[in-house]
Amino acid sequence: MDLTTMKSVLTIGEHVAVEFKRCGNGIEHDVYESVCAFLNRFGGDLFMGVLDDGTIVGIPENSVSDMMTGNRSDKPCRKL
Repeated sequence: MDLTTMKSVLTIGEHVAVEFKRCGNGIEHDVYESVCAFLNRFGGDLFMGVLDDGTIVGIPENSVSDMMTGNRSDKPCRKL
């Protein structure tokens, strides 16, 4: 995605195929709900580190490793 497209998405905001997630303390439960909703429909784009109004706030550095390993901030990850 180029910079112009990104700015356009942030300006237009969330809709049926675009979700913004803050992720201030890592992956929160609603991120998984959005992923499941996208999978059950026609897909979509999930922007992490973005507030609902389109403001980019970033993701805490210590949360990145949790996101890569699948750990959630609200519950510990269990292996099945």
